[in-house]
Amino acid sequence: MEKLEKLISYIIKELVDTKEEVRIDYDAIDDTITFKVSVAKGEMGKIIGKNGLTANAIRGVMQAAGVKDKLNVNVEFLD
Repeated sequence: MEKLEKLISYIIKELVDTKEEVRIDYDAIDDTITFKVSVAKGEMGKIIGKNGLTANAIRGVMQAAGVKDKLNVNVEFLD
């Protein structure tokens, strides 16, 4: 769990300019973990990317990272 949190934190912080405003919370229910990501105003576009491609890539990486621990990982981007 801690590794997943460090991974998503690293990915998101590398994409934004104001790293100190990155907030990542999570809810763990059974074997499903939902990360809720919020960033500084005006930087959500960098996280989502054109047509949501960056957001989908982040979700894919996080799901792949959770497979080893048999976890279902979801990522929500909050505005």
